[in-house]
Amino acid sequence: MRIASISNLLGFLVAAFLSTSAFAQPAPASAGAEKVVDCSKAPSPERCEARKAARAACQDKQGAERRKCVENQMPPPDCRKSANPARCEAMLAAREACKDKSGPAHRQCMREQNKGMAPGSGAAAPK
Repeated sequence: MRIASISNLLGFLVAAFLSTSAFAQPAPASAGAEKVVDCSKAPSPERCEARKAARAACQDKQGAERRKCVENQMPPPDCRKSANPARCEAMLAAREACKDKSGPAHRQCMREQNKGMAPGSGAAAPK
């Protein structure tokens, strides 16, 4: 009797696993395609159009290479419109100084460039 209930439980678990694995199948290639975006409805239509152009220019690249390509194609943000212009300018300077690095070296460079900046502010950290 005990063996029968264990085999029933095992059968149920196998059936449950197999039925859920059907939902975990990779999406078709068309599912990852870029969505058509109406930039006229975006908060910053000019930046939206620039992003679309950058994505189109970099569509043949993948992963980190694609991200770097899109970043290089995009015009810098207008820091005058930023909620914190000083921090925006500091981030632009750091990005420029670290543009030739990637991965952990890029993160470390950005940390060093932004040293002294209080997190989330444009002011120097109190000492």
